[in-house]
Amino acid sequence: MRCLIVTAHPLNPSLCQTLSNAAIDTLVDAKHQCRHVDLYRSGFFPALTPAERASYYSGFETTEVAKEIEDLLWAETIVLIFPTWWFGPPAILKGWFDRVWVPGIAYDHAADLGAIQPRLRQLRKVVAIQLWAHLGGSIG
Repeated sequence: MRCLIVTAHPLNPSLCQTLSNAAIDTLVDAKHQCRHVDLYRSGFFPALTPAERASYYSGFETTEVAKEIEDLLWAETIVLIFPTWWFGPPAILKGWFDRVWVPGIAYDHAADLGAIQPRLRQLRKVVAIQLWAHLGGSIG
């Protein structure tokens, strides 16, 4: 199976990085193909550009996220590894969804603006390894 591991934690080392490495080792040992995207270390820019937002529903401008889109379209399984901050994922992971899981790539809008139509038919599984922080500090 083709597995895309997406890590979203700014510190190295961190528990998220350790879990990412363990996931990759386990998947490779099981003879799966793996690609790893570390959003912070790759310098991923999470904010939509003006050109991307203007083209969102009319042929999304994919130039700046072509590699990330290629990885998404390649994957049969996605493993997301991230901490929970303020009851949600890090902004960089939200930005990855905003800029990579876009109309024409991950889904299509119905002509009448009804239900969206999925496009990622090769995607079989999405697994989230989500680390929760507590009042005494973060475990991520």
